[in-house]
Parts: sequence; structure tokens; C-alpha cells
Amino acid sequence: MNQKRRVTNQQSSATRPMAVRRTEPESKKRGCGSAGAVIFLLVVIAVVILMLTGVLPSPFESQITPPAIITPGDATLNYFITPVGLGTETPTATEQVVLIPTSTPLPSQTMPPTQTSTPWSAAFVIRGTPEAFPHTLLYDRYACEEYLFIGGEVWDLREAPLTGLTVQLTGTYGGGTVDISSQSGEFGIYGQSGYGFVLDNLQIPTESLYIQLFDSEGNPLSAKTKLTISGECDGNLLLVNYKQVQEISN
Repeated sequence: MNQKRRVTNQQSSATRPMAVRRTEPESKKRGCGSAGAVIFLLVVIAVVILMLTGVLPSPFESQITPPAIITPGDATLNYFITPVGLGTETPTATEQVVLIPTSTPLPSQTMPPTQTSTPWSAAFVIRGTPEAFPHTLLYDRYACEEYLFIGGEVWDLREAPLTGLTVQLTGTYGGGTVDISSQSGEFGIYGQSGYGFVLDNLQIPTESLYIQLFDSEGNPLSAKTKLTISGECDGNLLLVNYKQVQEISN
């Protein structure tokens, strides 16, 4: 009976289930889509920040074109700088910049020479100084209160009397205007080339009368000299003599 029970418990090889090899379960694949998107977004944000701060050039801004290289030997140095606009805007103005090489000196302005006038040299001078005397020396028949006398002679280079020249007396005397002339040789009382003037004697001191010698054409031969009148009776005759000191230029 035991032998039957042992036989009953045994199964045939045909009906025995085959042993199947147990395989390991597949590991789950890790997803990389979400992590890559985060990294890409961070890179984009970093690039934008660098563009805004100027570290990286922005592709939306116009690039500045540097001017052409200019050599110092060029005679005229000109280049144009076009203002940079935004986007596709067209510049409305063009600024012209002229460069002047520092090695080229600027021409200095040449001033025209100033004309220097040659000092006028008088051909006649007053011999000594005008001298005052009492009028009775030559005009004793007149009273002191009547007249004031002014006169003298004109001599040439050889001390010879020179006639035909004009002596002019100008200025003011006692509030009145004086403008009279006399020819040398007209008043013989002073000498062969004597000239003379006679004024009403106001007996006042004055320094407003002037005397000067001219040729027959009105050209000055002497400087204009101021006379001093004392107004006193012992000085109402004033002698003024002219002496030639150089040839008269034509």
C-alpha cells in the first residue's frame, strides 16, 4: 500500500509543468524632458541679462561702422559719421568732421607793413626867440595904448634878406579872431625883407597868437610858433626873425 501511494504521488514527465526562467523586471527610464527645458530657460534668461547690461551685443541694435583710416599725408582730411538709429530708421542728418593734422602748422597771417611818415623838416626856423621891446624903439610917434606891433625879417642860407615869402598871424586876441598875413619885404622899417602886423593894443596878456612862414604857393616853410604877449607898454613891440637852415625841397 505504501508502494501504491508512492506511485500515485509521482507524476509523469509529460504532465509535469516546465520550469520557466525568472527574468529581472525592467528598470524604469528616467525622464530628461523637464530637466532640459529648465536648463534651456535658464540659459536664455542669462543671455538676455548679459545683452541688457551690455556685456553681449544685442542683435537688434545697429552696428557702428568705424571710419576709414586716414593717413597724415592727406591734404584734406574729411570723413562722415552717420548717427546710429534704432531698427530701420533712416538718419536725418549727417555730421561732417574735419580733421587737421597737428603736424601741419597753420599759416600765420601776414600783416601789411604800416606806412611810416617821414618827419617833416622845416626849412626855416626862428632865430633865437621872439623878443619884446618898447614900441618906441621903432614907432615913437605912437602911444603905448594905441597899437601892438609884431614884425621881423627873413634871411636865406647866406644871411641875405629874402623877400616874397608869406608870414601868417593867426589865433585869438581879446576874444576876437586873428587871421592876417604879410609879405617879407613889405615893411622896410624892420629891414629889406621886413614884414609886420599892427593890432589894436588891448594891453592884456595872451598866448593865443601863432605865427608861421609860407612860400608863395602856401606851403609851410616853418613850424607854427606860439607867441607870448605881456600886455605891458615896455613889451608891445614883438620881433620875430626867420633864418633859413636848409634847401627848400620842391
